[in-house]
Amino acid sequence: MAIKKLEAYILEQARKGDHEAFSAIFEEYGRPVAGYLYRLLGDREAAGDLSQETFLKAYRGLMKLPADEIGPDFNLSAWLFTIAHHNAMDYMRRNKRRGLSLSAFNWLDSGRFRQGSGGLMVEESAPETATGLSPEAGTENVADQVALGDAVNRALSQLSKEHAACLILHYHQGFSYVEAANILGLPLTTFKMRLYRARQAFQQLYQAEEVRNRAELGPFSELE
Repeated sequence: MAIKKLEAYILEQARKGDHEAFSAIFEEYGRPVAGYLYRLLGDREAAGDLSQETFLKAYRGLMKLPADEIGPDFNLSAWLFTIAHHNAMDYMRRNKRRGLSLSAFNWLDSGRFRQGSGGLMVEESAPETATGLSPEAGTENVADQVALGDAVNRALSQLSKEHAACLILHYHQGFSYVEAANILGLPLTTFKMRLYRARQAFQQLYQAEEVRNRAELGPFSELE
């Protein structure tokens, strides 16, 4: 409750044009927003520019928000990511961007993907330590995750931007179904279906990458 009250106070001060209050908001959310844009676009320079644009719009937008809208239910994080997502979509439309850069994804360090008996699975985020790995992750698990890297990146890079956005917002940024749906401007049922299809598409693409890897290795793929 204290955190909510503090955030509401900072928001109110920022709405009044307090630069220090808005700097506090940027310090809290600047990196996650830039990270989302980078993972979606695969372009560091564009992500940096769009992140600045996002917070400039947020600064101007906050001052236009009625005071009664900034209450306990106001979701600042989702509001900022909504602006960032719209900026990214506008950028891709302007530049006719299709597909995602392989370098855009580095989710393995957060354990978002796991190798199971049924193949590679997207999973809900687990509690993490300061190392970025779940407490139960041992040396073998870390090595396994690193080994999955190339195939995972290639599979993710082939997803549509709509599917990629669903996966990034929910599994990487940790937004709930409702929050992610609001950010993307989708009805909740539509988001859930799109997320399900994104998971399915990822699984299929990853399996294809596994086949490709084995074909490239040839007879060496059977060696331990």
